Amino acid sequence: MRKLRIALAQINTTVGDLEGNTSKILEYLEKARQVKADLVIFPEMAITGYPPEDLLFKPSFIRDNRRKLEEVVAHCQGLTAVVGFVDADGDIRNAAAIIHNARVAGVYHKMYLPNYGVFDEDRYFKAGTACPVFVINGISIGVNICEDIWYATGPATLQREAGAELIVNINASPYHAGKRGFRETMLATRASDNELFVA
Repeated sequence: MRKLRIALAQINTTVGDLEGNTSKILEYLEKARQVKADLVIFPEMAITGYPPEDLLFKPSFIRDNRRKLEEVVAHCQGLTAVVGFVDADGDIRNAAAIIHNARVAGVYHKMYLPNYGVFDEDRYFKAGTACPVFVINGISIGVNICEDIWYATGPATLQREAGAELIVNINASPYHAGKRGFRETMLATRASDNELFVA
């Protein structure tokens, strides 16, 4: 029988506090280890805090965020973790690192960048184009970020077609009254439409 014990690390990050956010991530990695989780999931941009806005124009901030990711990776011995950070490959991207046993197994780049209300990600980030699938404990998992799961035919559909049985969707959008009910309904619809599980 295949099984996967998942820990959802709903930490409260602070924009720009790379040191403090990383300390919280390391603390919750240890908590996940104590409850014998196979997979621990952190929010969108957990290292930088969300939304980092014009801090993204500082090359030193991007470099420091990458260094903090390396610190997190080193502490993932015996665990798999999904951690939000800012990736840089010529362009900067809203990204999720998939870390397994103290190494980065892959990186997912957010595809649907919001540009309304308090969000202006399209100003800062380049959209991703790939929908990788990873295998943990024999279970195929697709990772995506926030708005990527909102669309009936989006990354989750592509990941299901590639064999995903579980979608891990990380996000950090601000709270508002009624959001929980709306999100639960939408995520249940995506799970049902795609015949898979969503965390």
